[in-house]
Amino acid sequence: MTDGPSLAAIRASAFVPHGETRIHGAASGPLAGLTFAAKDLFDVAGTRSGWGNPDRLAEAPVSATSASALLPAFAAGATLVGKTHTDELASGLFGENPHYGAPINPRAPNRVPGGSSSGSAAAVAAGLCDFAFGTDTGGSVRVPASFCGLYGIRTSHGRVSVAGVMPMAPSIDTVGWFARDAALLRRVGEAFFGPARPWTPRLMLAGDAFEVALPTLGAALLDAAQGLGRAESVTLYEDGPAHWLDTFRPLQLGELWASHGTWAMQPGRRLSPAVRDRMAQAAAVTPAEIATAWRERERLAARMRALLGEDGVLVMPTAHDLPPLRDAPVAAQMAFRDRTLALTCVASLCRLPQVNIPAGTLDDVPIGLSLIAAPYRDAELLVAAEALALG
Repeated sequence: MTDGPSLAAIRASAFVPHGETRIHGAASGPLAGLTFAAKDLFDVAGTRSGWGNPDRLAEAPVSATSASALLPAFAAGATLVGKTHTDELASGLFGENPHYGAPINPRAPNRVPGGSSSGSAAAVAAGLCDFAFGTDTGGSVRVPASFCGLYGIRTSHGRVSVAGVMPMAPSIDTVGWFARDAALLRRVGEAFFGPARPWTPRLMLAGDAFEVALPTLGAALLDAAQGLGRAESVTLYEDGPAHWLDTFRPLQLGELWASHGTWAMQPGRRLSPAVRDRMAQAAAVTPAEIATAWRERERLAARMRALLGEDGVLVMPTAHDLPPLRDAPVAAQMAFRDRTLALTCVASLCRLPQVNIPAGTLDDVPIGLSLIAAPYRDAELLVAAEALALG
């Protein structure tokens, strides 16, 4: 990194000052000697959780306990080295936070690191810790993993406890983690799921998902996907990508409003313009729209379970384009969000585990492929990701 940002600058951009702490895990265990960080949505004993917002930080109590999802890492011997920056209220896909700035993407410093688990991704990519926890609702682990050239997992909904973690959209929220190699990603998973049995997946290539990506990126990712091995071609978007987005938005926005609307709309609340606008959109979602989306979600989820079966792994792009430049206008970011959400909302809606694996670079910027398995096939998916790692 001699020609780019210093390690000290990356550290300052990735970690939150109010989360400076070091908590040692067990004296021995499968993760002994390793260090990790946690997104500033996770309660960590002795610290405050700011959720990316200065008002929340000022009001937050000091946590007496740590989030349940961190406990297996402690029990396995890993040491927590701090808390990391997040998009405000986890409401972002790019890592930019007007209150605190954006973490530096160590792999592409002129581009955003991805959000909302931006600080965790930056810390791992820079080698500041061995692995790091984030949360994923609409892609908040998967997208930063792709942008920063990391392995990252969104776990099956309900598989890992979210007790002690800020809720965004509780029927969609999950915990995930990042690592620089697939073997460590799997080893962290074993702390939650136990050892996984050997698994030979049936690969499926979602051809229409590669068409969502911009042509140059889609072609590069399709070439990488075909290098994974023999795969059958399947159609993912029978009703079109827009239908998936139209199902996802009311659920995510409606639950965001239910979780934080009362707090966010208090007079004088300091919110960035983007988050204030997002809250206004959330407030406008009607009960009828939510009810319709719930029913359609169940239909889509049933179809995905049938498609994947017990041994299927769907291969598709993680994001539709390279990460935006750090100074990209808001309008360009919003257009980016919708197109990439058409990819990430598949696992989000259907409660599926998804792993990003690095797939090389395009124009010297990391790009990522995603592997999706059936619900609760997290351990097997991590084994498959390690076997299929592109190096």
